Amino acid sequence: MREPLSVEQLEMLRIQFGTGTRLWSKMFSGLTALVYRQEGHDAVHALWREVLASHQDERYHEGLRKLGIDKDPPAVAAAKYHYYTNLIGGLTMHYAEESSKKVWIRYTAPSWTYDGVAMLAMPGDLRRTILGTWHPRNGEMMGCPRLGWVATKFIMEGDPYDEGYFMEYDHELSPEERYRIESVSKSPPHDPERAPTLDEKVWPEERLIRARRNFSSRYLRTTVEVLYKQFGETRAHEIISQTMRLLAIQYTHELSQTLKRNGNESRTVTGFIGQILDCFSQDFDTEELAPLKHTITLRTCHPFDADASDNLKQALFCFFEMLTQQVNGNIRISRKSINQSEDLWKIEDTGSWLW
Repeated sequence: MREPLSVEQLEMLRIQFGTGTRLWSKMFSGLTALVYRQEGHDAVHALWREVLASHQDERYHEGLRKLGIDKDPPAVAAAKYHYYTNLIGGLTMHYAEESSKKVWIRYTAPSWTYDGVAMLAMPGDLRRTILGTWHPRNGEMMGCPRLGWVATKFIMEGDPYDEGYFMEYDHELSPEERYRIESVSKSPPHDPERAPTLDEKVWPEERLIRARRNFSSRYLRTTVEVLYKQFGETRAHEIISQTMRLLAIQYTHELSQTLKRNGNESRTVTGFIGQILDCFSQDFDTEELAPLKHTITLRTCHPFDADASDNLKQALFCFFEMLTQQVNGNIRISRKSINQSEDLWKIEDTGSWLW
């Protein structure tokens, strides 16, 4: 068992892991958004279907056991699974148990995946695919062919939240009957006093913080794996590279504020990059070769394997290339592979504008 963290350690974990969670989640959602922009409507729907199905196949049964809900009635277990896992992941949720055979859940605003105006730019029917991929398979995964999912509201279509209910019928459902859309004007309210709660002794804040970063890291890793399957490695790396550049343009200034960057000289830029690597729990060392020249030796590539392909590492490195340009246009950052699992990054102030 871990020793409880001090107040100072817990606050540091909130900032460090919270930043890692936010970055990995933006990388995941950014990849899906760029697929839509560059590959189109059908491609982003296909990407989401494969990501969710893959994630469910790997995690669902383990999740039921870990949450202690594998013995609950099927509709209750399915609803609690989504309610608990998304709360652990940092989303806000509603739960309303109409009966042991009919249980409602809601994903409340704002959208976790597409925050800000991004939600307005994505296809309006995307949530129909997202909520229609994982949720209807719960009965199949639990061996209960009577369990179905009924979606009732969609945030991307102007409803106040994403909503639906799990229903255990008195007869077995055919595959096409496991998911349907039903328009409702009124549904049961969420009562916080009656809603299920996570045991704080089992799920203290420290564990929740760590679990949230794992939640976002798994989605990023799975999305990259699906990009390989759908587009091949060359095209996948092009999508990843472009996504990393655009995310660095969008979020470097926020990161500078969150991590309290002060200055833009080579030493500060190296330290700033090191802070971000710390947010991902990477294994690395920094070295000052001269006042304007520094190196980072990186031995991990979380959330991917340390021996991930050199092309994937280069695609991910594009984030740090663009971040460096955002901070100081005089600084050049380069990357080369030392061996299969180690990289050497060089950071040098050239003394003149590069871009």
